[in-house]
Amino acid sequence: MTELTNRQKDVLNAIEFYVSDKGYSPSYRELSKMIGIASVSTMSGHLDKLKEKGYITFAPGRPRTIRIEKSISA
Repeated sequence: MTELTNRQKDVLNAIEFYVSDKGYSPSYRELSKMIGIASVSTMSGHLDKLKEKGYITFAPGRPRTIRIEKSISA
């Protein structure tokens, strides 16, 4: 399994928290605000890496489609 960076772990934890709290995934903008990243483009890059590593899936260009495939604790 490919190791996650600290920032990628932060992003994945934030997604897990949001989904457990709200019942649906956060938007890129909401996720950026939660993590303290000013650029939605930078957040998109982190999400792309998490997808490449098999932690999440999502439909590009569609809102709130982030789905967790495996957790950090798994």
